[in-house]
Amino acid sequence: MESKTVHAIVLRRRDAGESDRRLTLLTREEGKIDAVAKGARKAGSRLAGSSEPLMSTILLLAPGKRSMFITQAQPQSSFRGLRADYDRLSYGLAMLELNEAMLPWHEPLPDAYELLGQSLHALEAHAKPEVAFVWCQLALLRLSGFLPQFGECVQTGSAVSEAMPFLSPAAGGYVAQEHVGMLLDGFQARAEVLYGLSKTAQLAEPPPNLKLAPECLLALYPFWRHVADMPLPSLESCLNELRGRDPAEANA
Repeated sequence: MESKTVHAIVLRRRDAGESDRRLTLLTREEGKIDAVAKGARKAGSRLAGSSEPLMSTILLLAPGKRSMFITQAQPQSSFRGLRADYDRLSYGLAMLELNEAMLPWHEPLPDAYELLGQSLHALEAHAKPEVAFVWCQLALLRLSGFLPQFGECVQTGSAVSEAMPFLSPAAGGYVAQEHVGMLLDGFQARAEVLYGLSKTAQLAEPPPNLKLAPECLLALYPFWRHVADMPLPSLESCLNELRGRDPAEANA
C-alpha cells in the first residue's frame, strides 16, 4: 500500500507508547480512521499541534504493519474562535464526540467531513452558539439516518396537538397521546420545542434564532443516548451546564 494524502479533522487523541499519539480522524477521502502520530508528544514535534482535537489538517499517511502513520501534516484551521470561548469549545468537542459515535469506520463519507467542517465554523461564528449546536446535531442525525420525526406522530402521521407531547427514542420521535401506551422511554417536551426542532431540521444552515434552544438540546439527548454505541461525556457535560443555568438566561 502506498502513502496517501487525506484532508482530516482530528476527532480524538490518545497517548501511545513513550511519545506517540493515536488519533481518530474524520477524513474526506477515507472516512473515519485511526492513525499514529509518531513522536507527537516530544517537545518541538512538528506533529504536536496538528494532533490536537479540532485541528483541520492535510496529512500524509504511510502504511505500517498494523497502523497508518502520519508522516507530514499541513494545518488548515485550528478553529480559534472555539478555543477562545468555553461554551463554543464545549459544543465543538461534543460534535467531535457525536461524529465519532455515529460514523462507520473506513467508509468514505465526504458529506460527513464537509458537514463537520460547516458545523465547527457555525459554532465558531454564530451569534448564539446554542442555536448553532441544535442545528449541528439535527444535521448529523439526518445525515446518519437517525433523524427523529418531530412534526408528526410516528404511528399515525398526525400533527402535534398536545401542549406537552410525548417523545420516544425507541419509536423514533413524537408519539400522540393515545398511542403512548406502555412506552418505557417516553418523555415530554413543550410543543414549541418540537416545532422548533422540526423546522430547524429542514434548514441548510443554522437559523439566526431558535426559541427554547436549550430545551431543544435537552430533548435531543435521549435520542443520542439511544442510537450511540459509546459514552457521551462531552455532550453530557454541555447539558449539565445548561441545566445549571437560570432558565431566563438559558433561553435568552
